[in-house]
Amino acid sequence: MRLHAESRCRDLGHCVRRRTCEMLVAPLPGPPENLTLLRVHDRSVDLQWSQPSEPNGEIRGYRVYYMQGNYTSVRTVHANEPNILYSLHDLNPNTNFKVWTKAFTQRHEGTSSVPLTVKTDVSGPGAPVISNLTCQPDGNLYLQWLRPAQLFGSVDLYYIYYRPEDSFEFEEIAVNSVNNRLEHNFLLTNLTYNTMYEVKVRGGTYSRLFADNNKTYKGPFSQPRKILLYPDCHNAPPPDVSRTGLEMSAGIIAGIICATFAIFLLVVAMIIWRRFFQGAYYYLDDPPKAPPVLMHDWENDTGGDGAYGPIDVHDFAKHIAELHADGDIAFSKEYEAIQAASAQEHHPAEHSQHPDNKQKNRYLNIVAYDHTRVPLRPLPGQKKAMEYVNANYIDGYDKPRAYIGTQGPLPSTFDTFWRMVWEQRVHIIVMITNLVERGRKKCDQYWPKEGNEIYGLIQVRLVHEEVLATYTIRKLAIRHMKVKCKKSGSGERIVYQYHYTNWPDHGTPDHPLPVLSFVRKSAAANPEDAGPIIVHCSAGVGRTGTYIVLDAMLQQIRAKGRLNIWGFLKHIRTQRNFLVQTEEQYIFIHDALLEAIQSGDTNIPRAGLSRYIRMLQAPGGSQEKPQPWYLLSHQFKLVTHFQPRDFNVVSAVKPVNREKNRSTDHLPMENGRVHLTPKPGVEGSDYINATWLMGHQRLREFILTQHPLPPSILDFWQMVWDHNAQTIVVLTAVDESQGYPQFWPAQHDDFDSEHWKVRYLEEKLNAGLVTVDVAVQSLQDDYELPVRLIHAPGWPHTLPALTTTLSLVSLVSEAHTNYQNGPLIVVDRFGGTEGATFCCLTALKNQVDFEQHLDPYMFAKLYHNRRPSIWTSQDDLLFIYRAMESYTASEGSHSGSSNDMAGLHDPVITMPPITTVTAAPAMPSAPSPVPLTSPPQTPSAPTLPAISTPPSTCANGQVPSNGHATLTGNGTVRVPPEGMEDAPQATEIPPV
Repeated sequence: MRLHAESRCRDLGHCVRRRTCEMLVAPLPGPPENLTLLRVHDRSVDLQWSQPSEPNGEIRGYRVYYMQGNYTSVRTVHANEPNILYSLHDLNPNTNFKVWTKAFTQRHEGTSSVPLTVKTDVSGPGAPVISNLTCQPDGNLYLQWLRPAQLFGSVDLYYIYYRPEDSFEFEEIAVNSVNNRLEHNFLLTNLTYNTMYEVKVRGGTYSRLFADNNKTYKGPFSQPRKILLYPDCHNAPPPDVSRTGLEMSAGIIAGIICATFAIFLLVVAMIIWRRFFQGAYYYLDDPPKAPPVLMHDWENDTGGDGAYGPIDVHDFAKHIAELHADGDIAFSKEYEAIQAASAQEHHPAEHSQHPDNKQKNRYLNIVAYDHTRVPLRPLPGQKKAMEYVNANYIDGYDKPRAYIGTQGPLPSTFDTFWRMVWEQRVHIIVMITNLVERGRKKCDQYWPKEGNEIYGLIQVRLVHEEVLATYTIRKLAIRHMKVKCKKSGSGERIVYQYHYTNWPDHGTPDHPLPVLSFVRKSAAANPEDAGPIIVHCSAGVGRTGTYIVLDAMLQQIRAKGRLNIWGFLKHIRTQRNFLVQTEEQYIFIHDALLEAIQSGDTNIPRAGLSRYIRMLQAPGGSQEKPQPWYLLSHQFKLVTHFQPRDFNVVSAVKPVNREKNRSTDHLPMENGRVHLTPKPGVEGSDYINATWLMGHQRLREFILTQHPLPPSILDFWQMVWDHNAQTIVVLTAVDESQGYPQFWPAQHDDFDSEHWKVRYLEEKLNAGLVTVDVAVQSLQDDYELPVRLIHAPGWPHTLPALTTTLSLVSLVSEAHTNYQNGPLIVVDRFGGTEGATFCCLTALKNQVDFEQHLDPYMFAKLYHNRRPSIWTSQDDLLFIYRAMESYTASEGSHSGSSNDMAGLHDPVITMPPITTVTAAPAMPSAPSPVPLTSPPQTPSAPTLPAISTPPSTCANGQVPSNGHATLTGNGTVRVPPEGMEDAPQATEIPPV
C-alpha cells in the first residue's frame, strides 16, 4: 500500500489537505514448468514438475487440478523444492483426463502450467458369477461362469482356483477368454473322490501400456462354491437352481426396485418427521462422510539420497546385523533422520490449542493435527469445542485411515471417546498401557468394571472379560441412547478391547513373540466392513506407533515380500506427532519383524496341526544333498538361538550360590529367576535355582525348578510360602543314594523353619499317581497354606503310549483349579526337559481349548530364553508337536472354551505358516555359552521318547514324488499340497 498526501488552496488562508491510498498488487506466481508424466498405472499417475521461473514470492505449495469430462477435482501439495514428484491417486481406470498444476504463495494462486492429457491403464474386471458347478464321471467337475458385469476394457483371461476342504492352498489354473463372450466353462479333472471341493474364479486384464505389456490386473474373486465329489454323484438329481438362479433374476430385480422405492419414500417421510417433530434427538445410524483421502507413496521412499528405502525379506537379516553393528550406531542415524524429517513438517493443530480443548489433552505437547483429526458430529445446542477428541486417522499398509491413534482417555473425555467409537463404527480397541505404571496414572478406566455405565450419550456394558498371560480381551456392548430407530438389528453393537498388559514400565518387551502374536490376533479380529482400529497407549504416540508400524509391515511382507519401515514411519508421522517415540522402540520394531520373517506365523489352527507336523518332518535342501527333518531342524535352531552371557546369570554363578545348582547347564536367567525373601545380612539368601515361566492364562503361571538338594529343602518350602504356591508336580523318583531325597514331610515328621512349618496331612493313590497333601503353617499367626504334591516319577518316559501324555496335564490342571491362587511348581531332576515339556503342554492345552489355535514355537522359545539348555534336541520339540496332535485328535477334545469369546481368534491363520529365509544368517552371531567353573556336572536328563514317524512320509505313507520341502529366494517354503503329492509343482507358503 502506498500513501499520497497533497494540499490545495482555494484562496488565501483556506487550504484543504487531501490523502489518497494506492493498493499495490503483488504479481502472481508464474506457471510451474516442465510438467511431465513419469508413469501411468490403473488408478494413479506419477507426475513431475519444476518450480516456476518467476515465483514472485515464497512458494508454499502447489495445487494439482485434474478434469474428467466436465468434472474438475483438485489436490494440494505442500512442497517448495525445485523439483516436485507427486503421485495422483484414486483415479478411474481406462479413463481420459487433463491435468495441470498451479503454484501458490501465502496470498495468491499462480497461473496454470501447460496441461497434460493422460489416460489411465486398464484394471482388473469385477467378480465373475459361477452359474454351474456339477459332478462329472471319472472324478471331474464341470464349472461354468458368467462374465463380470463391470469391465475396464475387456477380460483377457480367467483364473480358476480350487482346493480340497482340508487343504490350505488353492490350485490355480489360467484360462484364456474366448472372444470376451458372456459365458465360459471348464472341466476340472483328476480330482479325488469323497472330498469336498471349494471353487472360485476371478478375471484378469492385460495392461495396455507398452512398458507393462507383461502385467496382468486381477479382479476380485467370485463367490466361492462348494461341492462334494463322490462316486456316481453325477447321477444324483441336480438341485433345482433354474428357478432360483438366472431365470428368476428379472423378478428378483423388479422386486428389489419396488422395495428400494418403498424404502426411499419411507426414509424421506422419516427425515421430514424427525426434522419437524423430533429435532431434540440425535441420530447416528450412518458413519460420517469422510472426504477422499490421498495415500502417500511411502513404499518407495528412500529418504532423498537413497540411504533408506524398501528391503527384501531375504536381505533383512543382513540389514539388521549391519544396523546393530558398532553399538547400534546405524539405528541411531536412521532414527535421527526420521526425527529431522518430522521436525521439518509444520502441521497446524488449532483445535488442540483452543482454550476450551487444552484440558482435554493428557499431555500438553501431544496434539492432534487438524488435517487428520477425527471429527465428531455436532450435537444440537452444544459448543464446537464439544466435538474435539485428541485422535488422528492413520494410514495402514494399503488402506487409508486404517487406524485411529489416540491418547488414553481422561475422565473428562470418556463421553467423546465413546462417541468416536460409535460414529466411526469401531469394532476393535487396542490398549497398550496399564492404568498405573511406576506409580503414575497412565490412563483412566473408561469401561465399566461390571454391569453398565453411561458415558454421555453412549451406554457401555461389560459382557465378558478374559484375562490371559500378556493381554486381556473384553467384550463390550455399546448402545446410543438417542438412537430411536435402527435400520437393522437392535442398535446394540459389540466392541472388543484388546488390552496388552505386559509392556514394561520403561523400555520395550523382553522378546517380540508375545507382541507379534498380540498384533496378529487383534488386527485379524477386525471385520472387513468395520471402521478403523482404535489404538492407544498413554499419550497415543510411542507404543501406539509401534503397534501400527508392526501391523502395517507384516501386511506389506505378506503382499510384497519386502518392507520399508523408515518410509512408512516417516509418512504416518505427518498424520500424528511423535509416533514411535524412542529409538529403543524403533529398534524393537526391526527385531520383531526379523523374528516374524524368520519364524513365520507359528500360530497353528487345530485342524491344521497334523499337516504342519508333516511339513516340519519333510526333507529339504538340494536334490543332490537332501537334509532330513529340514524345517524342524531350522525351527529348533531358532528356538535355541539365544546363548546366555555372564550378566544373564550373575546371581547363579556367585560363589555363595554355586553349591545350590545341581548342574551348570541349567541355570535361571537373571530376568526370570524366582526370588526368595532375603535374610538380613546373609548373602545369596534370596537365590534358588528356579525360573518363572509363562502360561496361557498367567504371565507367572509356572515355576520350573530342580529337585531340591538336601541343603536347599527349606529354601524350596520358603519359595512355596513366599509365592503362595499350592500345587507341586514332581517328575523325579525319590532315590537317596542318587542324591534325590524326599523333600516333603512323611507322617508324624514335620519340617520346621524360623517362621513356618510344613505338616503332613494325607497321602492317596489315584490312577497310578501318588498325591500328598501337606500344609505350610505360620508360626506367628493362624494362617495355613494348603499344598498338594502330585508325584509322577519318570513322566513322560514311562508312558505306554503318546496318547496318554496329556493325561497327567489334564489331571494336574483339574487339581490346580482348586488351588489357583499361586503358581504351579514343576520339579524334575535339573529343572530341565521333562519339566519344561510339562509346562509347555499345559500352556498349549489351555491355548487350544480357548483359541482353537496353538503356538508351540512361541512357548518353546520363550522357555529357552528364560532357562537355556532345557531343549536338548529337535526331538524334544517334535515330541511337543506330536503330543498336542494326539490331544487335538482325541475324542471330545474339541469342546473348546465355555466362554463366549472362544473362537474369537479363528481368522488369525488361513494358511500354513512355516517359513524361513536363506540369504543371510538367521540372526547376528550368537554369543558363546557362559564359561562356568563348578563341581563336576551331573549327566543331563535323557531326551524325551523318540518319534518313530519317518521324516519324509506324507499322510498316506508315500514319499512325495517331487522330492523335498525347499526354501525359495523370497523366504517362502515349498511343500507338496495336501492330497496332491504327485502334482508336478509345489505350493508356496507366504512368509508371514
